[in-house]
Amino acid sequence: MNTIVPAVGRIALPGEASAPGQCGLQSVLGRAAWARLPEAVRVRFAEPAVAVDYVGEFDVVRASWLGRAVALVCQLLGTPVVPRTGLHVPAIVHVGPTESGVAWNREYRWPRSRPCLVRSTKIIDTHGGLVERLPARLCMPLDVFERGGVLHFVSRGYYFDLGRRPGGGRIKVWLPRLLSPGITHVEHVDQSDGWFRFTMTVTHPVFGEMFYQTGRFRSAGEMS
Repeated sequence: MNTIVPAVGRIALPGEASAPGQCGLQSVLGRAAWARLPEAVRVRFAEPAVAVDYVGEFDVVRASWLGRAVALVCQLLGTPVVPRTGLHVPAIVHVGPTESGVAWNREYRWPRSRPCLVRSTKIIDTHGGLVERLPARLCMPLDVFERGGVLHFVSRGYYFDLGRRPGGGRIKVWLPRLLSPGITHVEHVDQSDGWFRFTMTVTHPVFGEMFYQTGRFRSAGEMS
């Protein structure tokens, strides 16, 4: 698989590291929990971040009828969620430092179709919390924790970041809970030999599961 460099945007070139402290996952997670993670996971989320492509496929990419409708509308916002579904979808996860944090951009490659890129960047806010920054200034603050050697990210709502307030702080417009996609839960599971499993579930408080996808990936440099 060949990467699409123009689509990835501001990710640094392979081998180029970000400034220390841009993501800060270790400090957010805590020293004890960080130490319980498998070494391979600590390497993937280490600081400073280094640009790398993880190659693999999504075993399942599914969405409810409402989820598919939301995804189609969200293409107007820059595709924060993938607008298609399928099985055994080839994909590349582009990871690398940006000016503000660390990007984890997912590139889906359906057969006989143009690649679809979903962009997101993990940053640390002014309060030291982890935030996933999506297109159109949409932000998702995250709780992050370790359980049984698995790294979990769970959303705490969604807001649009409209910039700085006069005198400091950010202007945030929060989405009402019922009008949001729901709670996003991402699991990063190490599976040895360089492989890891990414699983994302988005569950609405009323309409249930909106999106679900799971897949296995490995560094392109380790692929034989």
